[in-house]
Amino acid sequence: MLMKLALIGSIAGGVTAGLLAWRERPEPGAVPLVSLMAGQCWWSAMLIFRMEATTLGTKVFFANLTWPGVTIIPVAWLLFAFEYGGYDEYTTRRHVFVISVIPAITVFLGLTDPYHQLLYLDAQLVEQNGVLTLARTPGPWFWVIAVYTYVLGFLGLLPLLEFVTSQVRTFRGQSLALLVGLLAPWVTNLLFLFDRLPTAGIDPTPVAFTVSGVAYLYALTRFELFGASPTPIRHARRSLYKQMHQGALVLDTRGTIVDMNDRAASVLKTTPEDALGKNLETVSPDLATTGETTGPKKGVFTPPGTRESYDVSENLVTDIHDRTIGHVVTLHDISDLFRMQQRLEVLHRVFRHNIRTNIQVILGQAGYLATHNSQQKAQTLKENAIEIAETGEKVREIIDVFEQGRKDRENLRLHDILRECVDATAQSYPEVDFDCDPGPEAILVDSLFDIVCTNVIENAAQHNTSAEPWVRVSVETGVETATVHVEDNGPGVDANELTLVEDGTETPLKHGSGFGLALTAWGADIAGGAVEFESSGSGTQVTLEMPVSGRK
Repeated sequence: MLMKLALIGSIAGGVTAGLLAWRERPEPGAVPLVSLMAGQCWWSAMLIFRMEATTLGTKVFFANLTWPGVTIIPVAWLLFAFEYGGYDEYTTRRHVFVISVIPAITVFLGLTDPYHQLLYLDAQLVEQNGVLTLARTPGPWFWVIAVYTYVLGFLGLLPLLEFVTSQVRTFRGQSLALLVGLLAPWVTNLLFLFDRLPTAGIDPTPVAFTVSGVAYLYALTRFELFGASPTPIRHARRSLYKQMHQGALVLDTRGTIVDMNDRAASVLKTTPEDALGKNLETVSPDLATTGETTGPKKGVFTPPGTRESYDVSENLVTDIHDRTIGHVVTLHDISDLFRMQQRLEVLHRVFRHNIRTNIQVILGQAGYLATHNSQQKAQTLKENAIEIAETGEKVREIIDVFEQGRKDRENLRLHDILRECVDATAQSYPEVDFDCDPGPEAILVDSLFDIVCTNVIENAAQHNTSAEPWVRVSVETGVETATVHVEDNGPGVDANELTLVEDGTETPLKHGSGFGLALTAWGADIAGGAVEFESSGSGTQVTLEMPVSGRK
């Protein structure tokens, strides 16, 4: 009688916990916990029917019907533990199918046991202490499912152990309550299997589920099992690692890559599948030797064949015994910072050179004019003053380009940009013959290309010293890009000026004389485009490639 009351109490606790868990759908772990409670209640109910049965056949029938509930419990427990701990990559349909194969076979064998006796070799009625019980000898498959059940239980135990020592009191309480709910039937069943319980041959494991039900109810109510869940912790850490803007690689103590995020794979021009398990020196020799010292790795890494630059830093990974078990190498993109630094250096050098040269000329001419009335010297003085003003205007335009690079910009029709640029330049330089094919009217590009195109076309006309100067403008359009060609028959561009475009830097002994090319190159780069120069003594061709922002 006491056994039946305990079983009824187990069913009541299981139903209550299951209903509370059902209300929390679709929180991670809710559905598996409902399945676990359903399996528990089914097992307890079948045991009650089996105890009430008076014939061997009836007792065997209800004993065999117990298996659906028995086998769903370890599967549901493992899935619950995976979802609760944030390991839901192991709860896909494929994984659930694989985990459920042996339990499904067991249910089938349990319902058909009289025909093969794989689960039980025999069955008989035994009277113990005035109680008629069913005695069965376990068959070979019984031990298979028994071991499998405990394996799943142990695997489900592992994710919970991580939170037993959590700094969050709620997570500690939840984990301990869940562990009690697992261990109570687990220990009881082990004692029964080794015949250490005086229960007259009746498996009291379902009774132990009464403790489980109380523990789960306590976790649900006292510790808000689905209200304060640690499930996002692992996902958040993984997401931060995978989606962080910096590249990150995890190395073991021998330099083997054991993990890397997608950003790092992109920087190293590889894939995680190709890089993992290989030494860093094999995947990227340049990164392996960057800032190589006796201490942690630190320096600037430039991937071969690119103009990108990355600040490299390395941090040690240690265990609880303060032993170094690996390294985390991070790659912080500083390409924009480097480019801005180079641009500022160019601005400073060219501006200082031009202003100093013009001021020296002005001072010399002013001294001469103080004692001589020379119209020629006065004209030279005026030209240098005008050049200073033009230099200041170019600097202002470059600063304006930098400012626009930090803002959201509108899109303009490339057709209108080129037509307006050519018309305005033709009025300023009427001696130059212009030929312009502005392309389709619907192509939209970044408005920053307005400044870039204007500068290119003005330079082509302004510096054209040919006897019959001409400038040709044409457009090629693609699906994602538009290419503008600006050709002239002028004297070409000095090699020192092209160094600015090719290298992005200048030196004290090798530098350009103006800001025209700088404005063109930097403006195109900021707008997401590219520029190329082909120059000879008979003219220059500038090719501007710009992304198409849309069509209107």
